[in-house]
Amino acid sequence: MPYIISVILNILTSGLPCCLLALGIFITYRLLDFADLTAEGSFLIGASLAIALIKVGVNPYVATLIATLGGSICGYLTSVFYTKLKIPKLLSGIITMTMTTSLALLILGITKGGTFFTNNVALSSSDPTIYSIFYFNATTLRPLIKTIIMLVIVMIVFVIIYFFFGTEYGMAIRATGMNEKMGKAQGINTERASVIALTLSNTLIALAGAMYAQDLKSCDIKISSGFLVIGLASILIGEAIFGNRSFKNRLISIALGSIVYFVIVNVAIELGFPSELKNLLYAILIVIALMLGLIKSLKKRKVIKYAQAS
Repeated sequence: MPYIISVILNILTSGLPCCLLALGIFITYRLLDFADLTAEGSFLIGASLAIALIKVGVNPYVATLIATLGGSICGYLTSVFYTKLKIPKLLSGIITMTMTTSLALLILGITKGGTFFTNNVALSSSDPTIYSIFYFNATTLRPLIKTIIMLVIVMIVFVIIYFFFGTEYGMAIRATGMNEKMGKAQGINTERASVIALTLSNTLIALAGAMYAQDLKSCDIKISSGFLVIGLASILIGEAIFGNRSFKNRLISIALGSIVYFVIVNVAIELGFPSELKNLLYAILIVIALMLGLIKSLKKRKVIKYAQAS
C-alpha cells in the first residue's frame, strides 16, 4: 500500500473513533452546559470491557455492545450523583471517573481468571478467531475495510443523534442547557433531561473507547489519558474553522474538527515532534483553537463597528 494512503488511513482510524468521543463531550459540554469529567472514565471502561471480553472468547460485536452499555452506566451514575444526591456537577464527574480506574483493573483481571488485577491486556493478531469487529481475512485490504467500517458506524451514530435532538426529548435537553430555570418554568423535567444527556453522552464515549482499543488490539489502564482534552480540542477546532451556524453544521464541525486535529498531530509527529511530548502538543492545539475563536469574534466586532461608523 502506498505510503501516503497508509498515512491517510492511519489518520482516519485515529480520528473517526474520536468523532464519537467529541460528539459525546459536545452533548454535555455544549448542549447541556455540564462540564462532565466522566468522559475519560467512560472511554476507559469501554476500552477495557471490549478487550477483556474478546480476550476470554466473547463475540467482538457482543463485546462492543456490552462495552457501550458500560459507558451508559457510568453516565447514569454521574447523573444520579448530580440529580438525586445533589452533588455539584464537576464533583459528580470526578467521583465516577475515579471509580472507573479500579473497575477497569478488575475488568482486565477477567483475562487472568478473575483472581488478579491487571493493567494491560493485548489481543493476539495470530489468533485464527475473529479478534475485533475490524477483522477480515483480506490482509492487504484490512486497513481500508477497517476505515470503512469505522466511517459507517460514525455516520450512523451522527444521523441518529441529529434526528434525536429534533425530538421532544432532544429539545428538552437543549432547553435545559440554555436555561435550566426557564426550562423548569416551561414544564420540562430538567432532571430527566440531565439523566438522558449524561447517559447518552457516555454511551458514545464508551463506544469510541471500544473502537479505539480494538484498533490497537490492546488496552492498558492509561489508554484514556488525555482523551478528554482531545475531545474538547476537536470541538473547539471544528467550531473555529467550520462554524456553528446550525445544529447540523455543529455536528459536521465536530466530525471534521476531530479529523483536522489528528491531521495536525500526525503531521507534527512525521516532522519529528517527539511522541513523548504529545500532551504538550494537545495543550498547544487547544490554545490555538481558542485563539481562532477569539480572532473571529474580534473581526466580527470590527466589521460591526465599521458598518455603524459608515
